[in-house]
Amino acid sequence: MKKILGVGTALVDVICQVEDNIISILNLSKGSMTLIDESQIQKIRANFTNPLITSGGSVCNTVHELNFGSHEASFYGKVSDDEYGNAFIQDLEKANISFKGVSRKSDLPTGCCNILVSPDGERTMATHIGIGSQLQPDEVSENILDNIDHMYMESYLWDHELTKKTLKKFGDIAKSKNIEISLSLSDPFCVDRHRDELNNFIKENVDLVFCNFDEAKMFSQSETMADVSSFFKDYGKKIVMTSGSEGAYFFYNDDVSHQPSKKIENVVDTTGAGDNFAAGFLDIYLSGKSVDEALINGNTRAVEVIQQLGPRIKRA
Repeated sequence: MKKILGVGTALVDVICQVEDNIISILNLSKGSMTLIDESQIQKIRANFTNPLITSGGSVCNTVHELNFGSHEASFYGKVSDDEYGNAFIQDLEKANISFKGVSRKSDLPTGCCNILVSPDGERTMATHIGIGSQLQPDEVSENILDNIDHMYMESYLWDHELTKKTLKKFGDIAKSKNIEISLSLSDPFCVDRHRDELNNFIKENVDLVFCNFDEAKMFSQSETMADVSSFFKDYGKKIVMTSGSEGAYFFYNDDVSHQPSKKIENVVDTTGAGDNFAAGFLDIYLSGKSVDEALINGNTRAVEVIQQLGPRIKRA
């Protein structure tokens, strides 16, 4: 059994199905994540009816699913000592996930992600980071990574100066302890904003990169699968890339693997597809099994979650 630490933005997800015209009216970009300020939250929520509310954030979703696998996962993030922050921690504890992050009184609320789900299942996210943008390097100590075998992080943290510095500190500590690091590219617009810095961070610290095809195109500055594949084969890092209904790919030097995904007729909500894929892949990968087995397990987890509303696979 491996011990995994997820480092990411702690968010409370508020999820609702809406028509596409609502997304246009709110000036959001369908299928992407937009950072909003606190004043925009109520304008968005006014279009919600009976939303699903759950603890979330990309890394938190992955950690949650990992805990149903063969390993032990914990989470590091920052919440305010408020109603949503306390609910976030309690939700992790119910799933036997250790919260290794920070909770404190603050004028900034616990972060929230308002997720608008279109009729075709595509999710559009409007995120207010709140205190999640205040992950501070001086709050990170080396003992947080004691006995950790693998650290999983998100590129969304690059959107704020403090969280970026914190991510770099975690990377330096992990590197000094020979802890394997994986990083999700998170979102194509996030990649576009920080491509050069992310590239440098990956080259220096990261062993395994997770991305989808849109993120891969942005990162490689390519448009075709052939060009993306060529870029990653020469990149020198392990790359795991999802491509919707086409399944998932693994690139590492001349080693290229592909596993198709099961065809789904009724996609309800793509929220959490990549997060659960990463959990499924890591569960098998960290168990020392083959890449093909890891890709298949990742595809299976993604297929399960997109047939329901919300980012967590529902279990009896």
